Amino acid sequence: MIKAELGRQLMINVDNTVGSLAEVTSVVSASSINQIAICAYSVGKKVAIMCVTEDNNAAKKLLEDQGFLVQEEEVVLLTIDNKAGSLQRVTDKIAEAGVDLKLIYGSVSPGQESARIVIIAENNLDVIMVIKTELERS
Repeated sequence: MIKAELGRQLMINVDNTVGSLAEVTSVVSASSINQIAICAYSVGKKVAIMCVTEDNNAAKKLLEDQGFLVQEEEVVLLTIDNKAGSLQRVTDKIAEAGVDLKLIYGSVSPGQESARIVIIAENNLDVIMVIKTELERS
């Protein structure tokens, strides 16, 4: 199974201190909003946090109410089979189409049938078109 849809991720930049990621995730989880995907990394004295939730609008409002500056960015939400070669098949087709990927992150629990992957490309619609025309139908 391969399925792709356009979505949005929230982006938050905070100071790189112990517990800064926990502070952001606790705001979202305290309201029982499930986080579908999260990526965080430090750059010098800052931490860049990107996440997709089941309710980005509510999560964004909660974070902003707590004083966080939250930006949004369009992403491709990809669901693929959790088996060897599934992601390779997708990335091969994207590369063949000449689409430049900027960021990809995701994971899956062992034993689960599918994985959720977040993709950001130079042009996300190009990724959607490649997947829908060359992969979803096969």
